[in-house]
Amino acid sequence: MPTRLLALLHRPLQYAYRSFLYRHPVRLADADLLRRMMTARLSPSPPRQLSAEEAAIVAAIRRKTAEHNRNNVTRTAAYLAFFERHLEMHWAFLAHLVSRNGGWNMTDLRGGLLPLLLPKETVAPLFLFLERANALIFHDAYPQLLLYEESKRQGTPLFHLLPFFSVSSFMKPLWEHFWKTGDAALLTVALIINEQQYIQLRVIEHPFFRARVLSSWPFIAEQWLGFNDVLIPLARGRSGALVGTTVRDFSDVHHRIHIGKTLYSLLLFDPRLFRRAYRFARCVPHSGSRADYWPQTFAATYDGRRLYSPRLEAAWPDLAHSFDDRRDWFTDDTIMRALETLPLPASGEMTDRYKRHLAMMKAAAIAAAKPAGV
Repeated sequence: MPTRLLALLHRPLQYAYRSFLYRHPVRLADADLLRRMMTARLSPSPPRQLSAEEAAIVAAIRRKTAEHNRNNVTRTAAYLAFFERHLEMHWAFLAHLVSRNGGWNMTDLRGGLLPLLLPKETVAPLFLFLERANALIFHDAYPQLLLYEESKRQGTPLFHLLPFFSVSSFMKPLWEHFWKTGDAALLTVALIINEQQYIQLRVIEHPFFRARVLSSWPFIAEQWLGFNDVLIPLARGRSGALVGTTVRDFSDVHHRIHIGKTLYSLLLFDPRLFRRAYRFARCVPHSGSRADYWPQTFAATYDGRRLYSPRLEAAWPDLAHSFDDRRDWFTDDTIMRALETLPLPASGEMTDRYKRHLAMMKAAAIAAAKPAGV
């Protein structure tokens, strides 16, 4: 594997994006793997005493995870850095792109248009909703990535340590399968499922967020108007080109899993799109401001011409999170059906759609600013 990642972007079908490419819809999990997953759920391995070396590994991973879980910007950067160290770990790059969107959604709450449409008392709960989901996914997934990294360093799988990070029993057979086969597509889909199920228990179904966010009219209206666009900016080509999709029902875990698989398929089946998305990610550090991808439309500071889209550090303080909920979400075998296939994607072109959505938001903001009766 070449050591300089920049070279990979200039050599057709090199490893960084060749490993994303499947030419046909693929069937992912076979019957034997699904049986092993069911056995892992019904007969979990009892915890055992850690050796001194294992205890040191667990402590180091927890420390590194906490260090990078400071805010959305540090999480997003950590995902990309991990992918660049381990290009076979597709999920880390997908997580980087999705986490960028999480940051943009957070700063939108302090930006130019959305605050004009939201009651002031809803802004902080919406931020907490986004931040909590972002932090929880990182808390659960990043230790898995670091444990894989340590397994590579030692040349032996260490996935028996996953329970010490309260990782779902869903994941251990899949990590073991990946270690043997290198099936990146299956592992990526598994991590998509795992993380969305993980936040379902802890965020979507949490009474506070149900009452203050999911049941509030701003959240419903935002989704109905189509403002929950998940965007992947592309470098080169048409200036400011975007691909992605739109989330229509964030509260539905199966819809969110479908969205994750759709985004992954866009990258997996189109190496040129992947190259351009990767080039953007490497060349434009994530700040939380939408000026990162459309500086002609957004500005990270007020300038009177462009829409204000602040950097995360200017919009929100860092929050301390607790991670005491150690429940395993994997209680229903039917979720394993989502592992079975990854279909060819439809076109993910989002540039014009996002322009329309932005125009709709501008019109709504202008209407909201007019005095009553005008």
